[in-house]
This record gives sequence, structure tokens and C-alpha cells, in this order.
Amino acid sequence: MEELIKQTLSTIAHLGNSKQVALFNVSNDYNGILIGGLIGGEFTLPNKTIEFKNTFLEKIVLTKQILACNGTLVDLLPFPISEEDIQNSFECLCLPFLNNSNEIKGIAVLSKNKESPLSTERLQTLTMLSPLMITIMETTLKSELVGQLSTQDNLTGLYTRHYFETRLQEELSRSHRHGGVMSLLLIDIDHFTQINGSCGYKECNRVLQEIAKLINTLIRKKIDIPCRYDSKQFIILSPNTNVDGAYILGERIRRCCEQHFFTTLQGIPLKLTLSVGIAHNIETALEENSNPNVNTNAMNQITELPKEELIHRTELMLYAAKQAGRNKVMVWW
Repeated sequence: MEELIKQTLSTIAHLGNSKQVALFNVSNDYNGILIGGLIGGEFTLPNKTIEFKNTFLEKIVLTKQILACNGTLVDLLPFPISEEDIQNSFECLCLPFLNNSNEIKGIAVLSKNKESPLSTERLQTLTMLSPLMITIMETTLKSELVGQLSTQDNLTGLYTRHYFETRLQEELSRSHRHGGVMSLLLIDIDHFTQINGSCGYKECNRVLQEIAKLINTLIRKKIDIPCRYDSKQFIILSPNTNVDGAYILGERIRRCCEQHFFTTLQGIPLKLTLSVGIAHNIETALEENSNPNVNTNAMNQITELPKEELIHRTELMLYAAKQAGRNKVMVWW
């Protein structure tokens, strides 16, 4: 199946005269799965869930028309954006794939030079690929559902994102029943796009593997749960750990990566750093104490955060670390 996806992406790239292609399965009006991508001749099969709502892809789903718009890169793959005033050197050509019932089942997004539009004949040929593309995507979706039963990421050997989400819910439920605190550490490789541009996709995979090994050597075995969260991100679920302990771990990982000697296959040195965002699952609010005879500590109100808010805070702290100059650990205290 992987080879079939790769061949299809190559065909789309050739007919569309593009070096960057993203292929989405459309599961409903507002969600889909990024099942494959082509980046300068290198293939990636991320199987990553994408939300279409409030993006240009939602417009493709609703109109079912071939549309072109400004483009940006998300995880090195082309992604359409609605902003008209963005001055990019490329645009995204979005091709919907419809079944016999005129239902949209997939979208191919190609990066295109704005000064080199595709001919009508090429567009018609690409449209004729719809039946093949739909068959591939339906088969891939079934494979993805089976693949969710696997707990290990093939590239890094860490746990998968699906396993992380399952364990996170379990830990939150346990914390709710028995009390306790847990922390999340979201780790992002700084300037990963530049590494890909200068070294290539295969070298990026080697970087991911090496950083995964570093993380594995620094965590608590059989306690912390290290996962590959995204194409260039890792996340660590750290049970029974407050943000002070998580910060120590995050700093240890950041410093170890900064001091590690990375090289390419040709022996060229690579300088790599990490940004880390941390949050934990409880929030303590201090209420004003108007009675001097009442213990202040008794006025503390502890709130357990839902999963979505915990992840949101962790992502905000990662963003803050990036904005602060990268190679930093930021914590939601």
C-alpha cells in the first residue's frame, strides 16, 4: 500500500509539475487525514489527523471545485491559506477527488509557481485520477484503523500519538479518582525546516532517531511515557510529577541535545537545539481570606484540567519558548 501511495504521489507531482504534494483523505466536512506527502522527491506517510474547519480546505470540501490560493508550508508540506496579502513565491493548487455520488473523498494539494499555471489538459488528466485516488484512500484509512492498534512509532521506536492520547486519558481518570499530579513536556526541534532544506529528508529522519534515543536515556524507565507527537515533535507524559520535576527533566533534555555532537552521513557537524513547553493537570487558585483565624492554605481551590486544556497550555508554553528565542524550556506554573 505504501508503494502504491508513493507511485500515485509521483504521478500527481509529474502531471502537476510540482515537487511538493500533500494528499488528504476527507472523513467528514471538518476533518481529514494527511495520508501521504512528497517533499522534493522524498516521501512521507504521516497518517496525521487534520481539522479542515476555518481553513481553505473547508472551502474545497464545500465547493468541490479545483481552486488555487496562496500557500504556506506545514511540516514541510504545502498547505493552502486564505490570506490574500501574503507574498509567497508559490501557490497551492487544490484538487478535490469525487466519487460517483459526487461526494468528496480526498484532496491533493500541490505547490505551484505562480507564474507557471497548469494547462487545461493537465488538469483534466489529474481529475481523471479520482477513482484510483478514492480506492487508495479508502484502503489506507482501513489500514490506519488497524495501525492504531500498534503502540510503537516505526521511525523513532517511541510510542505513537494514538497510544499517548489513550494513556493520557487513563492517567487523567486515575488522577481524578485517586488524586495526584502529572505533567506534559512538548518538545520541538528548532529550525527543522532549515535542516530539511540543507540536508534532506533522510538526514531529518536520522535526527529524529537520535533525539528519540537521547530522550529515552534521560527519562524514568517504566514511569515516563515518551511519544512521537508530530513529524518533528515529541511529547512526554510524566505521571506523579509536578512542573518543578518536569522542568528539571525538560532542562536535562534540552541541555543534552545542545551539547550532543550531531553529524550527517558525510560527517558534516549539525548544531541542534530543542524548545520545550510544560504544563501540569491541576490549577490552584488562591481565594482572598478575610478571616485571619482561618488557615490560608485551606482557602486554596484546586481544579483538575480537562485533557484539551492541558494540551493547549503545553502548546502555548512551547510557542512561548519559540518566541523567547528557542532553545528554552517554558513552564505554565
